[in-house]
Amino acid sequence: MGARLLNGTEPHLERRSFAMSTLSRSPKEDPPMIIPVNTIPGKMSTSYDSEAKAVIDTWTNYNVTLAEFREAVLNKGLACSRKNRGRAWIVDSSSASSLFSSEIQAFIASDLFPAFAKDGIKYFITIASKSAMTQLTIKNYKAQAGPHGLTLVEVDSVASAVAWLRANAS
Repeated sequence: MGARLLNGTEPHLERRSFAMSTLSRSPKEDPPMIIPVNTIPGKMSTSYDSEAKAVIDTWTNYNVTLAEFREAVLNKGLACSRKNRGRAWIVDSSSASSLFSSEIQAFIASDLFPAFAKDGIKYFITIASKSAMTQLTIKNYKAQAGPHGLTLVEVDSVASAVAWLRANAS
């Protein structure tokens, strides 16, 4: 005898398949876990998405010091990525304002992207800002990703970035 719904009818095959797949999920298929990593109050927050295997930097203000940037991104963010075998770095600048200093721009080129490549980051994904001034910062650091072997991807949201990784990343 097959499964019956409360109203006495038999469920559609799709529903039965869904129920069976839901009941037999393996631990590897658990919902994604978002791990908070770091924050610079009023400027950015960093998290790690276990499903996407990606660090996500969400910026609201690029007016940070080199010391703040180094600690948040290079030290804490990259350490989390290394520990969890991250493969991507997503930078959400959609609500960001201001510009990175020339000192931070130089640091991104000379230290950050080489460290990403060394630690297994393969994909650098950006979400564009609405601010024209902030778009200049994004354009400057995106130009540095390719020479270090990172695949550069631009999408319109973090959800699109995660979907792109599911479909394209190995």
